[in-house]
Amino acid sequence: MARFKNPLRHIKLVYKRSSNVTKIVVLCAIVICTAALLILGGAIRDAEARTDALKAQASRLEQENNRLSALIDSLGTVAGIEQIAREELGLVDPDSVIIDPS
Repeated sequence: MARFKNPLRHIKLVYKRSSNVTKIVVLCAIVICTAALLILGGAIRDAEARTDALKAQASRLEQENNRLSALIDSLGTVAGIEQIAREELGLVDPDSVIIDPS
């Protein structure tokens, strides 16, 4: 079996201390990233609060829609038509006797 020579075997790694400018740049990058994360966290909380408010509003509107649908269904009946005639138009049944206390 042939042995392969490792060309990296003769390379020596030398670690140098980083300059102050590099340290400042890295520190600034960390501070900026932390600030961005805090701002985005606040934006996420605001969006979740708006989402919850909109879900509650949608639920209320759905209940109102169901109530109005039931009202529309009742308007097609004779009893519904008579109710509207009495309450909104002030009409009475021809066989009714009205006593006006005034």
